[in-house]
Amino acid sequence: MPSVVQARRALALSAIAGLGVNRPPASAPSAKRLTGPDITGVSYRVRAENGLTTPSLAAGAARAALRAAGIDASDLEMVIVGTTTPDVLWPTTACLVQTDLQLPMVASFDLYAAETSLLAALDVATRYVAAGAAAVLLIGAESDNQLVDLPGQGSAMRGRAASAAVLTQAGGEGGVLATMTGGSARSDANGDLADRTLLRGLTDGVGECLGKANLTLPDIDLVIAEQSAPEIMQAWCKTSGVSSSRLVLNPARYGSLLAAAPLMALHDTVVEGRLHNGMTALLLGCGSGPSWAVTCVRWGGGGIAEW
Repeated sequence: MPSVVQARRALALSAIAGLGVNRPPASAPSAKRLTGPDITGVSYRVRAENGLTTPSLAAGAARAALRAAGIDASDLEMVIVGTTTPDVLWPTTACLVQTDLQLPMVASFDLYAAETSLLAALDVATRYVAAGAAAVLLIGAESDNQLVDLPGQGSAMRGRAASAAVLTQAGGEGGVLATMTGGSARSDANGDLADRTLLRGLTDGVGECLGKANLTLPDIDLVIAEQSAPEIMQAWCKTSGVSSSRLVLNPARYGSLLAAAPLMALHDTVVEGRLHNGMTALLLGCGSGPSWAVTCVRWGGGGIAEW
Protein backbone atom coordinates (compact mmCIF):
# COMPACT_ATOMS: atom_id res chain seq x y z
CA MET A 1 0.00 0.00 0.00
CA PRO A 2 1.50 3.38 -0.97
CA SER A 3 2.47 5.84 1.73
CA VAL A 4 0.63 9.13 2.19
CA VAL A 5 3.54 10.95 0.49
CA GLN A 6 3.48 8.57 -2.48
CA ALA A 7 -0.30 8.84 -2.75
CA ARG A 8 -0.18 12.60 -3.18
CA ARG A 9 2.74 12.66 -5.64
CA ALA A 10 1.43 13.80 -8.99
CA LEU A 11 2.19 11.80 -12.12
CA ALA A 12 4.06 13.68 -14.82
CA LEU A 13 2.16 15.21 -17.73
CA SER A 14 5.14 14.70 -20.05
CA ALA A 15 8.64 13.28 -19.77
CA ILE A 16 11.79 15.25 -20.52
CA ALA A 17 13.59 12.73 -22.69
CA GLY A 18 16.54 14.98 -23.51
CA LEU A 19 17.98 18.44 -22.88
CA GLY A 20 20.36 20.16 -25.30
CA VAL A 21 22.16 23.50 -25.24
CA ASN A 22 24.02 25.55 -27.81
CA ARG A 23 26.45 28.13 -26.44
CA PRO A 24 28.58 29.64 -29.22
CA PRO A 25 32.16 30.56 -28.32
CA ALA A 26 33.09 34.14 -27.58
CA SER A 27 35.00 34.18 -30.87
CA ALA A 28 31.76 33.84 -32.86
CA PRO A 29 31.05 37.12 -34.70
CA SER A 30 28.73 39.59 -33.01
CA ALA A 31 26.16 41.56 -34.91
CA LYS A 32 27.03 45.14 -35.73
CA ARG A 33 24.92 47.57 -33.74
CA LEU A 34 22.99 49.81 -36.10
CA THR A 35 21.55 53.25 -35.41
CA GLY A 36 19.62 55.92 -37.26
CA PRO A 37 20.29 56.02 -41.03
CA ASP A 38 22.46 52.87 -40.81
CA ILE A 39 19.39 50.71 -40.23
CA THR A 40 19.00 48.73 -43.43
CA GLY A 41 16.38 46.13 -42.57
CA VAL A 42 16.14 42.38 -42.25
CA SER A 43 18.07 41.57 -45.45
CA TYR A 44 21.23 42.95 -43.84
CA ARG A 45 20.74 41.64 -40.33
CA VAL A 46 20.28 37.96 -41.19
CA ARG A 47 23.50 37.54 -43.16
CA ALA A 48 25.69 34.93 -41.47
CA GLU A 49 28.79 37.14 -41.57
CA ASN A 50 26.96 39.75 -39.51
CA GLY A 51 26.33 37.49 -36.53
CA LEU A 52 24.74 34.22 -35.49
CA THR A 53 21.08 33.87 -36.38
CA THR A 54 18.36 32.78 -33.99
CA PRO A 55 17.33 29.79 -36.21
CA SER A 56 20.91 28.51 -36.47
CA LEU A 57 21.34 28.64 -32.71
CA ALA A 58 17.96 26.96 -32.20
CA ALA A 59 18.75 24.18 -34.68
CA GLY A 60 22.03 23.41 -32.90
CA ALA A 61 20.30 23.09 -29.54
CA ALA A 62 17.60 20.95 -31.17
CA ARG A 63 20.16 18.51 -32.54
CA ALA A 64 21.80 18.25 -29.13
CA ALA A 65 18.43 17.56 -27.45
CA LEU A 66 17.52 14.90 -30.02
CA ARG A 67 20.89 13.22 -29.51
CA ALA A 68 20.42 13.34 -25.74
CA ALA A 69 16.92 11.87 -26.03
CA GLY A 70 18.07 9.12 -28.35
CA ILE A 71 15.23 9.62 -30.79
CA ASP A 72 15.13 10.43 -34.47
CA ALA A 73 13.89 13.78 -35.72
CA SER A 74 11.23 11.94 -37.75
CA ASP A 75 9.53 11.02 -34.44
CA LEU A 76 8.70 14.67 -33.71
CA GLU A 77 5.12 15.80 -34.14
CA MET A 78 5.58 19.47 -33.25
CA VAL A 79 8.23 22.19 -32.94
CA ILE A 80 7.64 25.18 -30.67
CA VAL A 81 10.16 28.01 -30.26
CA GLY A 82 10.02 30.60 -27.51
CA THR A 83 12.04 33.70 -28.34
CA THR A 84 12.12 37.48 -28.02
CA THR A 85 14.52 37.90 -30.94
CA PRO A 86 13.21 36.23 -34.11
CA ASP A 87 15.24 37.14 -37.19
CA VAL A 88 12.02 37.43 -39.17
CA LEU A 89 8.37 37.02 -38.24
CA TRP A 90 7.60 34.88 -41.26
CA PRO A 91 8.64 32.19 -41.77
CA THR A 92 8.79 31.63 -38.03
CA THR A 93 11.96 30.47 -36.31
CA ALA A 94 10.30 27.10 -35.68
CA CYS A 95 9.59 26.68 -39.42
CA LEU A 96 13.21 27.50 -40.23
CA VAL A 97 14.36 24.90 -37.68
CA GLN A 98 11.92 22.42 -39.20
CA THR A 99 13.52 22.99 -42.60
CA ASP A 100 17.05 22.77 -41.18
CA LEU A 101 16.29 19.42 -39.51
CA GLN A 102 14.54 18.20 -42.69
CA LEU A 103 11.39 17.36 -40.78
CA PRO A 104 8.14 16.40 -42.48
CA MET A 105 5.16 18.77 -42.38
CA VAL A 106 4.66 18.88 -38.62
CA ALA A 107 3.11 21.77 -36.70
CA SER A 108 5.81 24.43 -36.15
CA PHE A 109 5.31 27.86 -34.61
CA ASP A 110 6.90 30.53 -32.41
CA LEU A 111 5.48 31.84 -29.16
CA TYR A 112 6.28 35.42 -28.20
CA ALA A 113 5.65 36.27 -24.54
CA ALA A 114 8.64 38.47 -23.65
CA GLU A 115 10.75 36.97 -20.85
CA THR A 116 8.20 34.20 -20.24
CA SER A 117 8.30 32.97 -23.86
CA LEU A 118 10.00 29.64 -23.08
CA LEU A 119 7.84 28.68 -20.10
CA ALA A 120 4.70 29.73 -21.98
CA ALA A 121 5.82 27.52 -24.87
CA LEU A 122 6.51 24.70 -22.40
CA ASP A 123 2.94 25.02 -21.13
CA VAL A 124 1.62 24.59 -24.69
CA ALA A 125 4.00 21.72 -25.50
CA THR A 126 3.07 19.82 -22.35
CA ARG A 127 -0.62 20.07 -23.18
CA TYR A 128 -0.05 18.58 -26.63
CA VAL A 129 1.98 15.69 -25.23
CA ALA A 130 -0.63 15.05 -22.53
CA ALA A 131 -3.25 15.01 -25.31
CA GLY A 132 -1.38 12.26 -27.17
CA ALA A 133 1.50 13.74 -29.19
CA ALA A 134 4.38 11.25 -29.22
CA ALA A 135 7.20 13.80 -29.09
CA VAL A 136 7.40 17.61 -29.11
CA LEU A 137 10.56 19.66 -29.61
CA LEU A 138 10.67 22.74 -27.38
CA ILE A 139 13.32 25.41 -27.99
CA GLY A 140 14.29 28.68 -26.32
CA ALA A 141 16.62 30.78 -28.46
CA GLU A 142 18.03 34.31 -28.46
CA SER A 143 20.55 36.18 -30.61
CA ASP A 144 21.75 39.73 -31.14
CA ASN A 145 21.67 39.45 -34.92
CA GLN A 146 18.48 41.35 -35.70
CA LEU A 147 18.61 44.03 -33.02
CA VAL A 148 18.81 47.73 -33.81
CA ASP A 149 19.21 50.75 -31.57
CA LEU A 150 16.42 53.21 -32.26
CA PRO A 151 16.76 56.82 -31.04
CA GLY A 152 16.42 56.95 -27.25
CA GLN A 153 16.94 53.23 -26.71
CA GLY A 154 19.77 51.69 -24.74
CA SER A 155 22.45 49.51 -26.27
CA ALA A 156 22.57 46.58 -23.83
CA MET A 157 23.63 43.45 -25.68
CA ARG A 158 21.43 40.36 -25.72
CA GLY A 159 22.94 36.96 -25.12
CA ARG A 160 23.48 34.47 -27.92
CA ALA A 161 22.43 30.95 -27.00
CA ALA A 162 19.73 28.35 -27.36
CA SER A 163 18.41 25.48 -25.28
CA ALA A 164 16.00 22.71 -26.20
CA ALA A 165 14.06 19.82 -24.71
CA VAL A 166 12.39 16.80 -26.25
CA LEU A 167 9.12 16.10 -24.47
CA THR A 168 7.64 12.63 -24.77
CA GLN A 169 4.85 10.60 -23.24
CA ALA A 170 5.22 10.31 -19.47
CA GLY A 171 5.97 6.92 -18.02
CA GLY A 172 5.85 7.67 -14.30
CA GLU A 173 6.54 10.43 -11.80
CA GLY A 174 9.51 12.03 -13.56
CA GLY A 175 8.95 14.91 -15.97
CA VAL A 176 6.77 18.01 -16.11
CA LEU A 177 4.28 17.84 -13.22
CA ALA A 178 2.42 21.12 -13.70
CA THR A 179 2.51 24.43 -15.56
CA MET A 180 0.79 27.79 -15.37
CA THR A 181 0.94 31.08 -17.24
CA GLY A 182 -0.59 34.43 -16.42
CA GLY A 183 -0.38 38.15 -16.92
CA SER A 184 -1.93 41.53 -16.30
CA ALA A 185 -3.41 44.15 -18.60
CA ARG A 186 -1.78 47.00 -16.64
CA SER A 187 0.95 47.64 -19.19
CA ASP A 188 0.99 51.38 -18.40
CA ALA A 189 1.85 50.90 -14.73
CA ASN A 190 4.89 52.70 -13.32
CA GLY A 191 7.96 50.79 -12.21
CA ASP A 192 6.98 50.18 -8.57
CA LEU A 193 3.43 49.17 -9.41
CA ALA A 194 4.62 46.90 -12.22
CA ASP A 195 7.06 45.19 -9.84
CA ARG A 196 4.34 44.69 -7.23
CA THR A 197 2.03 43.28 -9.89
CA LEU A 198 4.73 40.86 -11.02
CA LEU A 199 5.52 39.80 -7.46
CA ARG A 200 1.87 39.22 -6.61
CA GLY A 201 1.21 37.38 -9.86
CA LEU A 202 4.28 35.20 -9.47
CA THR A 203 3.36 34.34 -5.88
CA ASP A 204 -0.18 33.36 -6.90
CA GLY A 205 1.19 31.46 -9.90
CA VAL A 206 3.55 29.41 -7.75
CA GLY A 207 0.66 28.48 -5.48
CA GLU A 208 -1.49 27.48 -8.45
CA CYS A 209 1.26 25.41 -10.06
CA LEU A 210 2.19 23.63 -6.83
CA GLY A 211 -1.47 22.92 -6.17
CA LYS A 212 -1.74 21.17 -9.54
CA ALA A 213 1.37 19.12 -8.69
CA ASN A 214 0.08 18.19 -5.21
CA LEU A 215 3.20 19.72 -3.70
CA THR A 216 4.08 22.55 -1.35
CA LEU A 217 7.03 24.93 -1.53
CA PRO A 218 9.03 23.00 1.12
CA ASP A 219 8.83 19.95 -1.21
CA ILE A 220 10.82 21.82 -3.90
CA ASP A 221 14.54 21.08 -3.98
CA LEU A 222 15.61 23.84 -6.39
CA VAL A 223 14.05 27.07 -7.66
CA ILE A 224 15.36 28.17 -11.07
CA ALA A 225 14.62 31.88 -10.97
CA GLU A 226 13.91 34.45 -13.67
CA GLN A 227 17.52 35.39 -14.42
CA SER A 228 16.75 38.81 -15.89
CA ALA A 229 14.93 40.07 -12.77
CA PRO A 230 17.19 39.40 -9.75
CA GLU A 231 15.58 42.07 -7.56
CA ILE A 232 12.09 40.63 -8.01
CA MET A 233 13.42 37.13 -7.43
CA GLN A 234 15.14 38.16 -4.21
CA ALA A 235 11.95 39.85 -3.04
CA TRP A 236 9.91 36.75 -3.86
CA CYS A 237 12.37 34.51 -1.98
CA LYS A 238 12.14 36.77 1.06
CA THR A 239 8.35 36.74 1.16
CA SER A 240 8.15 33.01 0.33
CA GLY A 241 10.86 31.85 2.73
CA VAL A 242 13.04 30.23 0.06
CA SER A 243 16.68 30.03 1.15
CA SER A 244 19.55 30.98 -1.12
CA SER A 245 20.78 27.37 -1.03
CA ARG A 246 17.69 26.32 -3.00
CA LEU A 247 17.85 29.21 -5.46
CA VAL A 248 19.47 29.12 -8.91
CA LEU A 249 20.00 32.79 -9.73
CA ASN A 250 23.04 33.89 -11.71
CA PRO A 251 22.18 36.96 -13.81
CA ALA A 252 25.79 37.41 -14.92
CA ARG A 253 25.66 33.95 -16.52
CA TYR A 254 22.06 33.74 -17.72
CA GLY A 255 20.48 37.19 -17.39
CA SER A 256 20.85 38.18 -21.05
CA LEU A 257 19.65 34.82 -22.40
CA LEU A 258 15.92 35.45 -21.72
CA ALA A 259 13.97 32.63 -23.42
CA ALA A 260 17.04 30.38 -23.57
CA ALA A 261 17.76 30.74 -19.85
CA PRO A 262 15.28 28.35 -18.11
CA LEU A 263 16.30 25.16 -19.93
CA MET A 264 19.95 26.30 -20.00
CA ALA A 265 19.95 26.63 -16.21
CA LEU A 266 18.08 23.33 -15.83
CA HIS A 267 20.69 21.61 -18.01
CA ASP A 268 23.55 23.11 -16.01
CA THR A 269 22.12 22.14 -12.61
CA VAL A 270 22.04 18.52 -13.78
CA VAL A 271 25.60 18.69 -15.15
CA GLU A 272 26.85 20.33 -11.95
CA GLY A 273 25.18 17.72 -9.76
CA ARG A 274 22.69 20.03 -8.05
CA LEU A 275 19.67 18.25 -9.52
CA HIS A 276 19.48 14.46 -9.23
CA ASN A 277 16.90 11.87 -10.20
CA GLY A 278 13.74 12.24 -8.14
CA MET A 279 14.46 15.84 -7.12
CA THR A 280 11.94 18.57 -7.91
CA ALA A 281 12.62 21.96 -9.46
CA LEU A 282 10.42 25.00 -9.88
CA LEU A 283 11.10 27.14 -12.96
CA LEU A 284 9.97 30.77 -12.67
CA GLY A 285 9.55 33.37 -15.39
CA CYS A 286 8.34 36.96 -15.24
CA GLY A 287 8.78 40.16 -17.18
CA SER A 288 7.31 42.56 -19.70
CA GLY A 289 3.56 42.64 -20.09
CA PRO A 290 3.61 42.15 -17.19
CA SER A 291 3.56 38.37 -17.50
CA TRP A 292 4.56 35.40 -15.39
CA ALA A 293 4.86 31.65 -15.76
CA VAL A 294 5.71 28.72 -13.49
CA THR A 295 6.65 25.11 -14.25
CA CYS A 296 7.13 22.29 -11.76
CA VAL A 297 9.50 19.50 -12.85
CA ARG A 298 10.62 16.28 -11.21
CA TRP A 299 13.89 15.27 -12.81
CA GLY A 300 13.64 11.76 -14.20
CA GLY A 301 17.11 11.20 -15.61
CA GLY A 302 16.66 12.38 -19.19
CA GLY A 303 19.73 12.66 -21.39
CA ILE A 304 21.76 15.87 -21.66
CA ALA A 305 24.04 17.10 -24.43
CA GLU A 306 25.79 20.24 -25.65
CA TRP A 307 26.13 21.21 -29.30
